Amino acid sequence: MSHTSALSSTQGSGSAKFTAPGMAQHEWEAAHSKNPAFAVERDLPSPKNRRRELGIFLVFAVVTWGGGSIIAFNYQRMTSTPVTAALFTARHKDEVREVLGSQLAFTSAFPWISGDISHLKGFVDVSFDVVGDKSQPGRLVLKSRRTGKQNGEWTTTEFYILMPDGRKIDCGE
Repeated sequence: MSHTSALSSTQGSGSAKFTAPGMAQHEWEAAHSKNPAFAVERDLPSPKNRRRELGIFLVFAVVTWGGGSIIAFNYQRMTSTPVTAALFTARHKDEVREVLGSQLAFTSAFPWISGDISHLKGFVDVSFDVVGDKSQPGRLVLKSRRTGKQNGEWTTTEFYILMPDGRKIDCGE
C-alpha cells in the first residue's frame, strides 16, 4: 500500500479505517476519542428561530431604502433647473435685495423642497425656504405650466417670496 497522504487507509471487513503512519489502529482511535476537540459525543443543538432577527432586518431595510429614496428625490428637486433658475432670478431682483439682502440662498445645506416637478407632464409647483445676508427668512414659491406639447412654452403663474408677516415680494418679470 502506498502512502500518498498523512493518513492511510486500510481495508478490512468492507469498511475503510484510517490511521496515521506508524500508529496502530487502536492507538489512533484511543487518542482521538479522548480529544474533545476532535470528537464530541452529544446531540446537535436545534436550529434557532430567526423569525425575530429577520423581522428586525426587514424593518431596517425598508426604513433605510425609504429614507434614502426620500432624500434622493428631494436632492433631485433641489438641483433641478427650475429651482436653481428661480433662486438665481430672485437673487437678482431689486426688491428682494432690499428686503432680504444680496446673498439669497437656501436656509440650510439640505433644504426641504416642497411640491412636485414634472418636465414630462409639464408642470412645476415648488416652494422652499430662503434667507438673505440680512438674516430675514422667506419662502420662495414657483408655479409654472407648459402650454404646448413636448417643446411648448412654459408659463409662470406664480413666482414670489412669501415673508413671515404675510407680505409677497413678486419675483416675476
